[in-house]
Amino acid sequence: MKPNKKAVVFDLDGTVLDTIADIAAAVNRALVAFGFSERTVEEVQGFLGNGSLMLIKRATGCFDNEDLCLNVRARFRQEYEKDMCNLTKPYEGMCGLLSALSQKGIKVAVVTNKDHRCAEPMIKHYFGETVHICKGVGKDNERKPNPENTLWALSQLGITPDEAVFVGDGMADLQVSQNAQIDFVPVGYGYTSPEKLFSECGITPAMDVPALAKALWDYCGFEN
Repeated sequence: MKPNKKAVVFDLDGTVLDTIADIAAAVNRALVAFGFSERTVEEVQGFLGNGSLMLIKRATGCFDNEDLCLNVRARFRQEYEKDMCNLTKPYEGMCGLLSALSQKGIKVAVVTNKDHRCAEPMIKHYFGETVHICKGVGKDNERKPNPENTLWALSQLGITPDEAVFVGDGMADLQVSQNAQIDFVPVGYGYTSPEKLFSECGITPAMDVPALAKALWDYCGFEN
């Protein structure tokens, strides 16, 4: 760990925002429109982490029917964009944490596998100017663990990978941090079990936002 970080890159779903209820509702409206059975919120939560197309493939079980999944995804996107901030909320303490980081001169970025056209307005809606840059997916090959978007966001902020730390709740977040050579802080309050995260990275996940804040203060060289 290199202390005195200058930037923190956050995942979105399951890290800064609890989005699962709105995602599951939109997934189920799309599934029903194409004759599939609805999925539980818990099932949809387990399908997250690798972008919207993989979400739909997992929800339908149609891994070999690309055209069908693309059509279902288009309907999901339509449904989600209509109602993506209905039940979604920041995790308790997250607004204060992002504001504190920004006030201390730390650059704050969000890099997500959510479609950019949803991610950017959502981050603006909930966090305003405390997030300096948000980058979602425009093409499927941009999604994490591909480090392209993460490195792009850092370059826009004038930050090198060794000056940043990545915060996330999923395997794709761990993998993108490794691919971008950025230190990783796992959170265990999101959509991946803390036991699985620990087994993969050997780092005890932060189980709430105050614990995350303590870890980030250590990385950034601030007093807790």
